[in-house]
Amino acid sequence: MNYIARNILFTSSSDHLTDSSYLALDILAALMKDHTDWHLTIEGYTDNSGKAETNLLLSRKRAIAVQSYLVKKGIAETRVTAVGLGQEHPIADNSTPAGRSINRRVELKITEENQ
Repeated sequence: MNYIARNILFTSSSDHLTDSSYLALDILAALMKDHTDWHLTIEGYTDNSGKAETNLLLSRKRAIAVQSYLVKKGIAETRVTAVGLGQEHPIADNSTPAGRSINRRVELKITEENQ
């Protein structure tokens, strides 16, 4: 899951997935199909560019973009929850372009239905 999450990226100020994200998303879709008891929570994040309120909305749109892709790949929408958390909890330095790029991310959390 860590590999997949680190490879789902977005362009700045957008919920548009980068082209390099699709391989990771396809792997995720295949795993979800193999593990029908999994429920996925997608947490969307942004860098700290712009207003916090705008970033909160954008982070939700990013999580929804991932959810929508998985649904198009045949994963039931009821198995995937999209949550936006804005610019909270950065994992890299927001003062550099590279750090901001890393902070434009999603995190994936799996729970099993029988738990």
